Amino acid sequence: MPRYKEAPWGFRCPYEHRCPHLEGLSTQWMFSEYQRSHIREHAHWLSREEMAEENTRLLQSLRTQELEIDRLRAENKLLHQQRFKSNAKKQDEPEEGKPAKTKAGAKKKKRGAPIGHPSWNRKKPERIDRTIEVDAPCTCPDCNMLTDLSQAGTLSFVQEDIILRPQTVATEYIHTSAWCPNCQKQVIQTLENEIPFAPIGPNAKTAALFLRHELKLPYRKIAMAMDTLFGLGFVPASTLGFEKRARKNADPVYRDLIEKMRACDLVHADETYWREDGKNCFAWYAGNTDVAVFRIDPRRTTEAAKKLLGDRIDGLLVTDAYAAYNAIEVQGRQSCLAHLIRKAKELSKLLESMKYPDHTARSFCRKISQLFSLACRKKIPPDRPGRNRLKRRLIGLLDSICSTPLEYTKAETLRKRLIPSAREYNEVFTFIDFGGPPTNNHAERALRPLVIFRKISMGTRSPTGSKNIGVFASLTQTAKLQDAPVIELLSALLTGTPVQAQAALFPDSDKIDTS
Repeated sequence: MPRYKEAPWGFRCPYEHRCPHLEGLSTQWMFSEYQRSHIREHAHWLSREEMAEENTRLLQSLRTQELEIDRLRAENKLLHQQRFKSNAKKQDEPEEGKPAKTKAGAKKKKRGAPIGHPSWNRKKPERIDRTIEVDAPCTCPDCNMLTDLSQAGTLSFVQEDIILRPQTVATEYIHTSAWCPNCQKQVIQTLENEIPFAPIGPNAKTAALFLRHELKLPYRKIAMAMDTLFGLGFVPASTLGFEKRARKNADPVYRDLIEKMRACDLVHADETYWREDGKNCFAWYAGNTDVAVFRIDPRRTTEAAKKLLGDRIDGLLVTDAYAAYNAIEVQGRQSCLAHLIRKAKELSKLLESMKYPDHTARSFCRKISQLFSLACRKKIPPDRPGRNRLKRRLIGLLDSICSTPLEYTKAETLRKRLIPSAREYNEVFTFIDFGGPPTNNHAERALRPLVIFRKISMGTRSPTGSKNIGVFASLTQTAKLQDAPVIELLSALLTGTPVQAQAALFPDSDKIDTS
């Protein structure tokens, strides 16, 4: 190959615009294209880098969307499964014809009374109102054969029954009035179990209120039941008038009941929704094993909670994690561990059903559920040092479980509720200090009758009706907690005074300890 030679000074190639070595192309044009190729190559690589970044973002977005779709599918599946009970047999349930066994291999206790337990018999009546003698049959009622009357014996039994549509008692009261010079009006003397100038007597009104607030019947059903069973007809709105009269004596007892509740050492509180004239309201509950107080409020706010609980509770307040209770000053606050266990189990089940589960979040939920279940089963030591040691040990386990942040959003939200900085209003082991319950199961059970009442009657139509529900539900529920007859309480509200109603509500006044 010949060696390259420099062109002479001032040399100009005659083939500059049409070089035969370049297929007849211009050398100047080829050189300019060569220079522009570097610019185009740089722009090309910039475009490739932008496309690579865009591709990475799209892949990340696709991954995020796949995870979100996976999560939504799992939540949707779990939501549908929660509406129906599974027909699958539990692992500890025995097959037909085989004895049940526990996890340890021991036989599970059979349902029903143990062998040798005396039979359950109802109490025999204390009196016999009438006796009926029945002759022996001449033929057998089973095979129509002639019977042998020479071997006749005597068989007897006592049967109790009721009278359907009994004859009502109509009483005419003739009062001799007297003039009161102080009141400047005619006055009369009211007898016991008499409601002056009322066309319906106290027993019928007591029965109607019992059907309303104890058996949870609507007004129309009450009127139908009274007419069908007792032959006493009245319009459905009459029961509302019965409640209005009983409220005169019930209101002072209800206010006193609220004060008794606020002075207790242990108070459970919870709320559920209520319907008033087609609008959403909320039924609030506060109480314990001695007293029960209900109140229906149109709002679910801190002000509504304070109207029932007051500004301060000198004891342990057991609630869920709803923030409306945070403004109430208490000696101790216990968050319901059952809610936290249920939440952790739901998240764990949700993560298990995902295609791409977060194993760290799943392990966290499983450990939280096990820890709080253990805390609920733990026996609280009677001495203060033992309680402090137990609480410190449980808090140390909780802190170690919650030490690592989680990527799964819902599990991270649960973790943030349990870290030390959030325990001012979400304390989970306060029940150890007070020896109280770790769950709010009592409040949920107390609200269950109102939930059933809401489903039957679809709520109330006015604030007055809602107030009646709160007052009478409080009195009847407290009466059952105090082992007081509800019928006697309702009768005292209609015919007695607030003092007599208070005595009927608390027959044993020493039962409540508010110290």
